[in-house]
Amino acid sequence: MLGQMKKTIQAHRLFGMGETIIVAVSGGPDSAALLHALTEMRREYELTLVAAHVNHQFRGRESEEDSRYVERLCDKLEVPCFVESIDVPRLIRETGLNPQDAARQVRYRFFRQVAERMGGTKVATAHHADDQLETILMRLVRGTGVEGLAGIPVCRREEGIDIIRPMLDVTREQVERYCEKHKLEPRHDQSNFSDTYLRNRIRHHWIPLMREENPHLAGAAAHLAEVLREENDYLRQEAEESLTAIIERRNANTIVVRQNDFLAHHLALQRRMIKLILSYLLKSDIKETGYTHIENIRQIIESAHPAACTHLPGNLQVRREYERVIFSSISDTILIPPYIYSLNIPGQTYIPEIDRTIYCYYGSKDEGKQLEDGTFAMFDPAIVKGKLYVRQRHAGDRMVPLGMSGSKKVKDILIDMKIPRHKRDQIPILTDDEHILWIPGVKRSSWYMPLAEADTVLYVVLQPSLF
Repeated sequence: MLGQMKKTIQAHRLFGMGETIIVAVSGGPDSAALLHALTEMRREYELTLVAAHVNHQFRGRESEEDSRYVERLCDKLEVPCFVESIDVPRLIRETGLNPQDAARQVRYRFFRQVAERMGGTKVATAHHADDQLETILMRLVRGTGVEGLAGIPVCRREEGIDIIRPMLDVTREQVERYCEKHKLEPRHDQSNFSDTYLRNRIRHHWIPLMREENPHLAGAAAHLAEVLREENDYLRQEAEESLTAIIERRNANTIVVRQNDFLAHHLALQRRMIKLILSYLLKSDIKETGYTHIENIRQIIESAHPAACTHLPGNLQVRREYERVIFSSISDTILIPPYIYSLNIPGQTYIPEIDRTIYCYYGSKDEGKQLEDGTFAMFDPAIVKGKLYVRQRHAGDRMVPLGMSGSKKVKDILIDMKIPRHKRDQIPILTDDEHILWIPGVKRSSWYMPLAEADTVLYVVLQPSLF
C-alpha cells in the first residue's frame, strides 16, 4: 500500500518537501491507514502532519468513542490532533440539508480552519480505489455526464485549500491488510453495514457480482476515471474559450450570450458552456442542475420563439430576449406598483416608481434637434385640451400610432419593437383624458401633432432615457 501511495503522490505531485498536511481522520480503517502511512513518509518528505477529526454527533456514545480512538492514535504516532464536536442533526433540522451534505459542509469548514491555523494549504482525505468505483456506479445509476463518470479527483482546490487523495489508487483490501499488519485496530461505523444507503447496496451486492466478471474491477474503474478526467479537462478548456468568445455582457449576477454564436458550436460544447455559466453564477457546484434542466435551456436558446424563460435551482433563471440569452442569478424583473401622475405644465414631475423625471416646457421646433431620439415628444399646445398624465400600461391599452389610421394594442406594439418582456412594465405611458399619446422610446401617436406653421410647441421629455 505504501508503495502505491508514493507512486500516486509522485505522479500527481500531491505535495513536496517540507509541507504541512492536514489529515482528515474519522477513526475508520481508511483514515487510520492514511494517517499511519503518512507518518511513515514524514521523515522522507520532511512533512509536518496535523490530524483533524469531527464528531458529527450522529451516533451518540459511538461517535465519542471514535473521537477518543483518534486522539489515542495521534498520541501514539506523535501527530498533533484537533477534534471538534458539531451537532449536525440539529443543523439538518434547521437548514433542511440532507445528512451527507450537512456533514460534509461542517467537516470541510473545520478542515479549512485547522489548515489556516497551522499554516497548511493541503488537506488529505482517505478516499481509495473502491470508493472511486462505488462513486462512479452511484452516479451512473442516478444519471450523470462525463464529469460524473470521471469520479473523485485525486486533487481538487476549494477556497484556497488543496484537497488531496493519496490513497485513490489503493484498494480496500490493501487498506485492511495494512491496518492488520500495523495493528491499528480502527473503528467501524455500523451504518456501513446497513443496506439503507445506495452506496452500501452497491458495495455489498453489486460489486461482488461484477468482480466475478473482472477481479480487478476497482483498477478498471480507476483507469476509466483517469481517462475521463483528462478528456473532461480538455473539453472544459475548449468550452471556456468558446464561451469567452460569445459573451456579450457579464457581471457578478448576469451573463448574456449571443444566441446565434452559441448555436454555431457543437452540441457537446453547448451543454458544457451552459454548465460553466451556471457554475459561475452559483459560484459553486451545480449538483441540483441536471440533464433535464440543461436540455430545457438549450430548447429555449434554439427555439424559433423569441421570448421564453425558465427557472432553475439556486434562484437562477434563463430567458430569451430575441437574439440574446440572459442567465441571471437574481431576477432583474422589477414589479412596478400602480401609479398615475398629472404632469406639471410647464414644470417637472418625478415618477418614483420608475425613478424617472418628465419635463414639460414650451419651445421652438428646432430645440428638438438637441435632444436624444426617443426621449421626447412634441405636441401642439393650441390643440392639447385638459391635463396630461403619465401612468403604467394597462391590459387592453390601445393607441393610434403615427402614420396609421387605426388603433393597435400597446402590447403588440412593444412586441413588434422587440422590447424585452421584463422591461415592458417599466415604460411609462403618456395620456390625456381619452387617448394614449406617447410610449417613450417606442412610438408616438397621431394625436396633437404640431402644425407645420406652429412657432411654439410643447415638449414632453423623459430623463434619463429608458434605453
